[in-house]
Amino acid sequence: MDNLTYPFGLTVFFCRILSVKITLTSETNPDLARLWKNTQEELKVVVAPAVFQTFIANTLLVSLTDNTAQIACPNAYLADLNRRRYASVFKSALDHIAKSDLHLEFVIQDLPRPATAPLGPLFNSSPTPEQPASVHQYTTSTVSNLHPRYTFQNLIVGNSNNFAYAAAQGIVSNPGTTYNPLFIWGGVGVGKTHLMQAIGHELLTRNPNFKIRYFPAETFGNELISALKSKSINQFKDKYRHADCLLVDDIQFIAGKEYIQEEFFHTFNHLHLGGKQVILTSDRRPDQIQGLEDRLVSRFLGGLTVDIQAPDLEMRVAIIRQKFESLRITTDPAAISYLAETYAGNIREIEGKIQILAVQLTSTGTRHLSLNHLTSQNFDAASAPKAAPVTARHLISVCAKFFNLRTSDLCGAARQKQLVSARHLTAFLLLTELNLPLDQVGHLLGGRDHTSIIHARDKVRLDLSTNPQTQKVVHQIKQLIYTV
Repeated sequence: MDNLTYPFGLTVFFCRILSVKITLTSETNPDLARLWKNTQEELKVVVAPAVFQTFIANTLLVSLTDNTAQIACPNAYLADLNRRRYASVFKSALDHIAKSDLHLEFVIQDLPRPATAPLGPLFNSSPTPEQPASVHQYTTSTVSNLHPRYTFQNLIVGNSNNFAYAAAQGIVSNPGTTYNPLFIWGGVGVGKTHLMQAIGHELLTRNPNFKIRYFPAETFGNELISALKSKSINQFKDKYRHADCLLVDDIQFIAGKEYIQEEFFHTFNHLHLGGKQVILTSDRRPDQIQGLEDRLVSRFLGGLTVDIQAPDLEMRVAIIRQKFESLRITTDPAAISYLAETYAGNIREIEGKIQILAVQLTSTGTRHLSLNHLTSQNFDAASAPKAAPVTARHLISVCAKFFNLRTSDLCGAARQKQLVSARHLTAFLLLTELNLPLDQVGHLLGGRDHTSIIHARDKVRLDLSTNPQTQKVVHQIKQLIYTV
């Protein structure tokens, strides 16, 4: 970059002497295109693939003055979104590459539409009819109730479920030994069933003779009652106790049902002691399920317990892209970001909205979704729930409460390890969620200078790229910020 930075710095030097403002553009300075290419390469490392493809790939550095960089976006919505949400990310990368402290301006300009890039290994598109998801060498009777669409090929992995996904990969490699039992919990429509059944599909792909049993817990109870009535309890036990992998959905439904819990306890023990894999899902942690016997709670907690949160913005972007691709509908990046910003519900709600849009598009004879269709035609985004504006004080208060601290301590001068870690995360969220200037964040957190805030931001950013626990904490705090 020295060959690029030196002439630019020299140009700025003479401009200041002569009091003349010279603007560098991609037409007058071919190095500008190379500067932006290098900046985008750095941004690829910093942000999630779905974020880069939707928000950053379709931008261009169009001019550079002595301290101002103009970044072009194809429409007003994308320009406003980048200004509000990703300005600090753009600035950090561009400052680093240009070796300068630049002011950013997001402008609207028609740009060539880039070719849609693949989402990468963790953001898989749905298979097309010409390319089946995988070639399974087993029959549907062996699969035992697994949904054909709930595979790893169709699973979107993001910050909200990457730890659970990693655990699932461990189970696929060593069923019955690694993470046994696996207990997956989370709210409605976050993908628990999909992940659990994906494990079953992958185990069958690797070993077609593997005996998989998937069923809702309510089905287990109903079949037990029927077996007692028909005096076929031995057949019932054989059905469930001769599986290589037991997948039980919504285990909370056996709570308070004494005899059903008794039978499931013995079924669980039989399989677990035999080295068979057991995977369960619930809407709560085992120790939070009222009416669940202590001996079951202790066994469920004896393996690995993981939670899946509601999808964050980046994950919603990937889900929406995948869904439209599976429906053979092309989309503008701005339309995807608009939907992801507007609907922050669970995955099922998002898919429902997409189905409505698909029907609308089909009725008009088009297979392309534009931002204009969403904002000015048949789609009423005003009915979608929108969160109230978040203030800096509210964000700091939520962070303090999350870490069980007083706000005065979080913003104070003390430097105990727990305080420093909480302060770093708070600074990071003030920068990334509210897009506040470095100096303002430093002022809010006890009068710290901008270099301390930069250090905090970069440290958290590094932790997010390597530490699943940090990702989980940040996601939990974000949820509290926008719901409390």
